[in-house]
Amino acid sequence: MTRLMRSVIDPLRIFSWGGIGGKITSLAMPAFSSEIRHRLSSAAAGGHGKALIIGNLRSYGDEVLCPDGNYLQTILCDRILHIDRQTDTVTAESGVRLDVLQRRVAALGYMLPVMPGTAYLTLGGAIANDVHGKNHHSAGTFGCFVQRLELIRTTGEVLLCSRSENQEFFAGTIGGMGLTGAITWATVQLRRVDSPLLRVESRRFRDLTEFFDLDLRSRDRHEYSVAWVDCAAKGRALGRGILSVADHAMSAAHPCGGATRNRRRISNIPFHMPVSPINRVTLSAMNALYFQLHRTGIRSVRYENWLNPLDAVRGWNRLYGRRGFFQFQCVVPWSEARSSIAEMLKTVAATRQGSFLAVLKSFGGKVSPGLMSFPMAGATLALDFPNQGKATRELLLELHRVTASVRGRLYPAKDACSPSNSLEAGYANFARFKRLLDPGLESMMSRRLTLTG
Repeated sequence: MTRLMRSVIDPLRIFSWGGIGGKITSLAMPAFSSEIRHRLSSAAAGGHGKALIIGNLRSYGDEVLCPDGNYLQTILCDRILHIDRQTDTVTAESGVRLDVLQRRVAALGYMLPVMPGTAYLTLGGAIANDVHGKNHHSAGTFGCFVQRLELIRTTGEVLLCSRSENQEFFAGTIGGMGLTGAITWATVQLRRVDSPLLRVESRRFRDLTEFFDLDLRSRDRHEYSVAWVDCAAKGRALGRGILSVADHAMSAAHPCGGATRNRRRISNIPFHMPVSPINRVTLSAMNALYFQLHRTGIRSVRYENWLNPLDAVRGWNRLYGRRGFFQFQCVVPWSEARSSIAEMLKTVAATRQGSFLAVLKSFGGKVSPGLMSFPMAGATLALDFPNQGKATRELLLELHRVTASVRGRLYPAKDACSPSNSLEAGYANFARFKRLLDPGLESMMSRRLTLTG
């Protein structure tokens, strides 16, 4: 097995939760974005079935797995091509990681307009999943700031896509899960900020009702907002947690160039735990301690420490043991948010399969150009569950049922076992998107959810 093959196989093992698995039939790793067209055409003509475009493998499910095992990985196509300080835009190859891109533009006084929970994904992955951050209620998704991109299809077509050229493919590619073709480069709008520091304010809330009341009063006054929820709590404490809001510090004393210095210390979990410390016995106590001991009040924090906290712990997924974990994320409309989120948390607490990484936040009404963009106006709940086999899958199916009953949506990038009609039921543009699929591309997810195959 070659070193290049291991670079895909090892992450696939790490990021294929629930024993989904994956095989490698062929792997292409072009060194330049200009090579992608040839490599993709060769993969399609190789006679080994369909292929899949992958980046740094940070999707939490079977979206990054190809049934036929043919991969084109873009992580070597990672060059920043141009930063235009007149238009405040950056053009870069699709394989550049967001953390690398962010450090470069921060030195010039910029921030990427949307930063997801991890900055270790690629620019192409951010577009393909139309990622969102803690500022969705104020900024929208990453795709709202994509100005132009180049798309290569297995048919040999090269398409320049924007809101005014090849509009359908532009809309289909943003949030398109990598199924419309390979993104070679993209131009993204940047935002100017005065400081890399965030002024963060945190406070506890006693139950789900108090969260929604606090969120309603605070979200329009702050750029960033997110809550941690104790999903092991029951009864009157159902949905208790900690709400944190943040804004960029308005201080010329902390130039954005400082973002390239004094970088945070990175720790590492070097091996899979033989027994996961996150289990039915420990979870309730862990959550209770976190709720009581988490720092509240106001503090100044570097942007990466608060926006991407898990990136400081390499291999954090190994805490779940070799069986891994499943992640669930949904969004439900505001009209049903209080009742449906409460029902989900009651279901989780009753099964004692709770999550330590439980996130609840608001999505705003800004509409993405992407046909299959996940966010919509409402509340989103994200949960991690240690893989306990059949019991965990049954819990996930129940959470999917609650989501569907209120016309909510599931996030494909964090899904591995939802029902086959999940996308068709939750996304109004499903049929329109399906017509734009590249005939030579397929993932296990796209086959499972009846997009392909």
